[in-house]
Amino acid sequence: MFSWLKGGAQMRVDFSFLAGAWDEGCGAMLSFERALTIRFEDADPAGVVFYPRAIALAHAVVEDMIGQSAIGWNGWFASPAHAAPLRRAEAEFLRPMRSGEIFLARAQVEKLGTTSVTFHVGFFESNGAPAAQVTTVHVLISKSTGQPAPLTPEIRAAFG
Repeated sequence: MFSWLKGGAQMRVDFSFLAGAWDEGCGAMLSFERALTIRFEDADPAGVVFYPRAIALAHAVVEDMIGQSAIGWNGWFASPAHAAPLRRAEAEFLRPMRSGEIFLARAQVEKLGTTSVTFHVGFFESNGAPAAQVTTVHVLISKSTGQPAPLTPEIRAAFG
């Protein structure tokens, strides 16, 4: 159950019915969820999420997930030894997401490769219907060489 204030009124949305289907897909990999309001700045002139903003919204949810993981935000984004630039981003829009609407954003680590991590973020309506999904692949690189580097044991433990 998520609750928040909107226009001075307490709003509540129960997303608990999604838990079973989500848990089946997560396995033991790191996962995270939170409510997400589509803001005016995220939309195009028609009031629908502008497609590159969907990737930015998904990245924000992934950042929150990593921030609460065992490795923490600094261990991933501010490591002196490695960086994790984006290799691939993919978005699928299943219905328009409009400014002012509230979705459940669910992030998970989908795959751990030798040098890469695949993140998946789904955006769900309050009735459980999927609205969009974003998948990103990040490759770990050594800051000293600029070359791909194996995922560290700490990253594997935190994300796996």
